[in-house]
Amino acid sequence: MRSLAGYSIACYILQIKDRHNGNLLIDDMGHLIHIDFGFMLSNSPGSVGFEMAPFKLPQEYIDILGGVHGEKFAEYKALTKAAFLAVRKHSENILLLTEMMCKDSKLPCFQNGELTVSQLRDRFQLQLTEPQAEELIDKLIMSSCCNVFTRLYDTFQYYSQGIL
Repeated sequence: MRSLAGYSIACYILQIKDRHNGNLLIDDMGHLIHIDFGFMLSNSPGSVGFEMAPFKLPQEYIDILGGVHGEKFAEYKALTKAAFLAVRKHSENILLLTEMMCKDSKLPCFQNGELTVSQLRDRFQLQLTEPQAEELIDKLIMSSCCNVFTRLYDTFQYYSQGIL
């Protein structure tokens, strides 16, 4: 559950895309492991912004957590909020590193320069108080729950690549 909370925030903040089931692994302890970080920040597969959910939270994950009203789901929400509040404390360092990378990098995720940094800054929502930031995370979680675009992307990956 901690790995799910951490990756939820990482995927939201860094806009990690191409999160189909072929890029998500589970180890023997049940930890979620993301692989293939080729699309993040300002680029997406095929240059199409098809993945519109803040992060991947399909029905299967929700079922494992006992449903949206379950105790484990409430714990996941609390961990996700704590992760967001923690990462916000380091936002200036993350933004500075991103600015530095935008200057000379040839990586596609940095090609939009200042727009990439500005959009990243916006996702930190630094103008919000902690209670408001927690409320934002509640909204992002609910927006991600069983998101239709996530299901469509997984269906596309199944039919085009054979990935379940």
